[in-house]
Amino acid sequence: MDNPFVFTGIVTGKNFCNRAGEQHDLISYINASQNVLLFSNRRTGKTSLLHQVFSRLGKDIGRMYVDLYGTVTEQDFILSVMKNIGQLESKIDKLIKITREIFTSANISLSVDPVTGLPSLSPVFTAKSKNLLLDNVMALLDTYSKKKKTVIVFDEFQEIENYSKGDFEKKLRGIIQHHNNISYIFAGSKQHILDRMFHSTGKAFYRLAESYPLPEIDELSYLTWIRGHFGTKNTISDSTILDIITICEKHPMYIQQFCYHLWEKKPASGDVINEILSLILSRNENEFMSLWDNLTSNQRKALKLIALNQGVDLYSAGSLSSVGFTSPSQVTKSIEALMTKEIIAKNGRYIIQDVMFKQWLLKL
Repeated sequence: MDNPFVFTGIVTGKNFCNRAGEQHDLISYINASQNVLLFSNRRTGKTSLLHQVFSRLGKDIGRMYVDLYGTVTEQDFILSVMKNIGQLESKIDKLIKITREIFTSANISLSVDPVTGLPSLSPVFTAKSKNLLLDNVMALLDTYSKKKKTVIVFDEFQEIENYSKGDFEKKLRGIIQHHNNISYIFAGSKQHILDRMFHSTGKAFYRLAESYPLPEIDELSYLTWIRGHFGTKNTISDSTILDIITICEKHPMYIQQFCYHLWEKKPASGDVINEILSLILSRNENEFMSLWDNLTSNQRKALKLIALNQGVDLYSAGSLSSVGFTSPSQVTKSIEALMTKEIIAKNGRYIIQDVMFKQWLLKL
């Protein structure tokens, strides 16, 4: 039997761990054509969850997933949407007909993705057509939604904040709020930016979507899922599974990676757990060292402080002196810098987003 644990790429089907409640909620939002703001820390399974939800939708619901990571302009946004339009319409003749009806003032080329086999569109940007293309491409989405209920996912949506000093956000909201048969899911990993975009009264997307922070997967779900995957190939105790969950701090990708390596080893003893941890840390050491080397002395101290104190009680005299801080203001300034660099996040307490980087820090 092949190793059932997958820790690279998108995970769906039997290799996807639980999140039954989240799947149910998102499907309910989609059926009701409600907009959702879905956010989580990096590599916690957000994108896999969205694709798992897509796999459970009926044929009567159109769906499109657009990854906005790396886009920097309104033009990039338009290109990303048009590139993925084949997810809504795979029949080339129909796509050509609808495109001609909507893009009357723009030159549009059509190609077929050699990997997916789906058609995609690409506009030729001119001074005349540039201002119309956003209206056109969003009208194309609306046209499909009139035929059947549709869900559109914009992943890493926080990227649009820097397109054009907020003008793009206003234009996009003005269009989206009239799409009554589309559920827009705005997903991302930069919570502080998404909070600002959707929860600040002066921002264009204020209250346009229901906030849905992605919670941790509970221990019982992990226990059941890991036991089921190991089956009879390798006896694994509940205590060993719980050790893995604790080391990985319930992080889906790292739990998958840990179990992947454990699958290859017998028996699943405590020594093997430590061996796997050392293996993962050693293979990431160059990345961690590069990150560490690019931090200031105080930022390094702040990271050690967060790791040692589990993100709480950072400002007591004992905590400050334990890592060499002389004043609380040094901690505050360093934490702000680490938040900006997205090395840490705050969710009730400060956390180091990469849990293996934290494990590496604790061994310094």
